[in-house]
Amino acid sequence: MAKRKKKLETKYLVRRTVFLFLLVLLLFGLVWGLWRVLGGEGEKEDRDSSSSRGESQPAPESPAEPEPSSDPEPASDPEPVSQPEPDPGPAIDETDWRLVLINPTHAIEKELDMEFDEVQGYKFDKRIAGKVRELIAAAKEDGYSLAIVSGYRTMDRSRMLYANKIAEYKAMGYDEATARVEAAKWVAPPGTSEHHSGLAMDIVSGDYYTKYSDLVEEFENEPEAVWLKENCARFGFVLRFPKDKTAITGINYEPWHFRYVGEEHAKVIMEQGLCLEEYLGETD
Repeated sequence: MAKRKKKLETKYLVRRTVFLFLLVLLLFGLVWGLWRVLGGEGEKEDRDSSSSRGESQPAPESPAEPEPSSDPEPASDPEPVSQPEPDPGPAIDETDWRLVLINPTHAIEKELDMEFDEVQGYKFDKRIAGKVRELIAAAKEDGYSLAIVSGYRTMDRSRMLYANKIAEYKAMGYDEATARVEAAKWVAPPGTSEHHSGLAMDIVSGDYYTKYSDLVEEFENEPEAVWLKENCARFGFVLRFPKDKTAITGINYEPWHFRYVGEEHAKVIMEQGLCLEEYLGETD
């Protein structure tokens, strides 16, 4: 009986111990859960408090945009396009007979010595007569008829033409001095005319005098005048008195007056729009 009672007491003690252990675990769990809840609220309050004070964690910084410069560098200018240098042409030989300059500042005192050849009944320096024929023939092939109206001119012939022109201006009411100045713009005084060289010609269309009674600037609009200006250099000729060079030449625009200088010189003069004085450096 006593043994049985002891056994029951032992069993009761074990159950009580287990019960107490489980109770302790339960209490521990409750305490732990309560601490978690209370601790989380505290952290939340701390976070909320920090947020209200503007102390929230900064967002990740995005790459900063470059600030515009107050003095932006000017855009670099484009590389300049190099322009081709104008063709200087052949070297100028002052003794070259083709480049003889006869004008009001380079007058001759006597007739030049040369051999002549005729083209269409007009005299030329024999050395260029063939070029005159070639030019006229080339124009004909292109459908243009050309007629020479003046070639080589003696000093006596220039003297007569100049005197006649002076008389025309005097008849219009000009005094002697003014008439001489005006006449010289159309007819070179003796000794200053290019026609003395045998290298110059006045050349117009074949039917010119059915349209005009004298040599006039309007000839520039005729197809023959256009052809002459565009093709004269091929045969060594230049338009001697251009419209925009009268201040240099001292002679009015003459779209009919052409002068031989040789193909290589003519090419440069016509392509660069020069007059002979400019080409030779005689513009003073």
